[in-house]
Amino acid sequence: MGAHAEEMVLTIPSDFKFLGAVDAAVQDLAREFSFPTESMNDFSTALVEACSNAIEHGNKFSRDKRVSVSVRLEGESFVAVVADQGDGFDFDAALDDVNPPDMMSERGRGLLIMKAFTDSLRFSRDDAGLTVELTKTRVVIADQSGAAE
Repeated sequence: MGAHAEEMVLTIPSDFKFLGAVDAAVQDLAREFSFPTESMNDFSTALVEACSNAIEHGNKFSRDKRVSVSVRLEGESFVAVVADQGDGFDFDAALDDVNPPDMMSERGRGLLIMKAFTDSLRFSRDDAGLTVELTKTRVVIADQSGAAE
């Protein structure tokens, strides 16, 4: 990961109890940059899902592995990179899966959530583990008078 002037980096243990800290940090950052609440809520949902997957499926809850999260503003977009230290999964096959998960199930909808709530979703793998990059672009909403908010 390259250094960016407006970048926040968090490293969390492989434990779900730290997901709230990721959510709170990204929400605070979004407020500082006046990112629209609805867009940020979508982005935060996708980011927490990516972190959950990294903890459970990547690091397999291993106490000696960490999840790295970086969030930065690039122009009109927030970009997050989540990296685990696990073996990963066949993300190409998962993204190409034409059979949608059971919407009534509590499991199996993570990729669908991440795709639905972001404008771009990219996976990569290297010797260190799996990385997912999520991007959400600021949406400017016009008020009743036609002026942008």
